[in-house]
Amino acid sequence: MVMHDKPIYDVLILGNSRGACGYSTCILDSILHCNSFNISVSGKAFRISNLRYQAYRRNNPAPKLVIVNIDYIEMGEGTLGFENYMFYPYMTDTLVKPILEMNHFSCLDRYLPMYRYRGDYKYIGLGLGEFFNIYHLPARTDKGYYPNPNGTWDGSAMRNQIKEKPHNIGVGMDSSVIKIFDTFLAQTKKEGVTVVMVNSPLYFQIRENLSTRNDTLMMVYNNLSKKYDIPILDYQESSINYDSIYFRDGNHLCQLGAETFTTQLAHDIDSLKLFY
Repeated sequence: MVMHDKPIYDVLILGNSRGACGYSTCILDSILHCNSFNISVSGKAFRISNLRYQAYRRNNPAPKLVIVNIDYIEMGEGTLGFENYMFYPYMTDTLVKPILEMNHFSCLDRYLPMYRYRGDYKYIGLGLGEFFNIYHLPARTDKGYYPNPNGTWDGSAMRNQIKEKPHNIGVGMDSSVIKIFDTFLAQTKKEGVTVVMVNSPLYFQIRENLSTRNDTLMMVYNNLSKKYDIPILDYQESSINYDSIYFRDGNHLCQLGAETFTTQLAHDIDSLKLFY
């Protein structure tokens, strides 16, 4: 989590796993001449990426531009319990406390550090290795961008997703999360931060099998766009959506897809003068 960061970033990307693997910070930096960071959180939805944004703002000035990846799962609760180790070091932080119970942390988890790490042998080993100076994890240089490898999709995960819920893939639309998003947009507007909502590429067969709730969710996004005078850049009809070479699975872009999409996005942001 970006809790105490030294660099000052003028562009931040918020989203879920589709945001983390779909927006190349290197390409944004090179085209927009900015310093960007991707604070998207895999397996989580806007509630958690907003938490990261608030943690960043507590210690840093407001960015110039925030890119919010909007999609059919971003306004839901996300995958509760998924990769909860990210919260371990921050149990007493005032920003983190409100979401601990909903992510299945008990009082023992909160107040007994060794107890919360039970069973997570990988992270116990990594922590001991760092503490005793046995080895150190290499520092990442991609600033929150986690690209998926190219050429690894066989389509089976997508087919199973569609087979399980044909024309009814679940759409996340939690009223409390939408309220958090509304509050976030009001905050950024007050701070003079430019926000752009981006409906990033989604393989066409997934889009065609979303439940009808997706139309309602898009109306929510459109209403918030009008309320705060925020543009929505929609890439659902981009040619990327119709070619599996750009995807790891139906939901996630591979590196080629992410870098192709980010290049198009960066040029659109530049031409619309959303960052200057």
